[in-house]
Amino acid sequence: MPRKKYKINTNDKAYSFESSSFYKLSSPNILANLLHIPLADLKKLKNSKDSYKPFVIKKEGKKDRTIECPKRLLEKVHTRIASLLCRIITPDFLHSGIKGRTYITNAKSHLGKHKVLTSDLRSFYPSTSKKMIFKLFRYNFHCSVEVADLIASVATYEEHLPTGSRLSMPLALWANIEMFLEIESLAKKHSINMTIYVDDLVFSGKNLNELFSSTVNKIVLKHGHEIHSGKTVLYKSDEIKLITGVIVHNDEIFIRNCHHQNMHNDLEEWKTYKNGFMVPDDLKSRLLGRINAFAQIDPRLKDKARSILAIEH
Repeated sequence: MPRKKYKINTNDKAYSFESSSFYKLSSPNILANLLHIPLADLKKLKNSKDSYKPFVIKKEGKKDRTIECPKRLLEKVHTRIASLLCRIITPDFLHSGIKGRTYITNAKSHLGKHKVLTSDLRSFYPSTSKKMIFKLFRYNFHCSVEVADLIASVATYEEHLPTGSRLSMPLALWANIEMFLEIESLAKKHSINMTIYVDDLVFSGKNLNELFSSTVNKIVLKHGHEIHSGKTVLYKSDEIKLITGVIVHNDEIFIRNCHHQNMHNDLEEWKTYKNGFMVPDDLKSRLLGRINAFAQIDPRLKDKARSILAIEH
């Protein structure tokens, strides 16, 4: 039997930061019960490199990426912590890890004829340290020192957020929430719209300029992170913009040419198979994933795909 996949489960709950199960949590025993694991087993996961299975992703022309995936027991604990964090109501500027919001809704938030600034945080997860996570639970959630240290130790790999855990996205948000709120306050002061998608920061408005960009960079540095200067672009109001993988021009969004090409290649490969049951699972899931994603930009794609693939969604 295939093993059960752990999934983030919010139980359709949404509550304030102060109503979180973590708020003012003082007992390691209560924490262990909350995470559905014996305390002795939870403590064994502290700072344990053996609880991870790192692997390297190689892409031509790009720097190798190390992915640190938690093994089975730690994965279960991470998923449980993530599920509880994802029940906390997030700021309006966030578009990642939220039902009904995607990289496409993030791009759509900046439709219109105005200047746009796009940037991202360099090595966001590796730069989110165990110390930052300890401070989150000790001073924001007001947990006891022992509880804050236990969570921070279980949640990190070699003193930082792991790159391959489903916990990393929600925990990175809350561990860096003061930085994001400070940047948002700056944006509002200048009537600038701000959105965040994981580590991508996007701003739009007529008051955008190099000084604003420089000030954002200073805030980021102050909080222990770094803006990726090579990926920072300040677009003029009439320029075509690339926002989280989506082409934006005035009030319209478009699919990137490279994404069109990838989908075309998959469709051509699909046509080489005469019977649907012969289609490799990875091709089928990849193609349908692309179609469903890109149909949010161009709804005609879904009908086109149905006619070519002769399948029902």
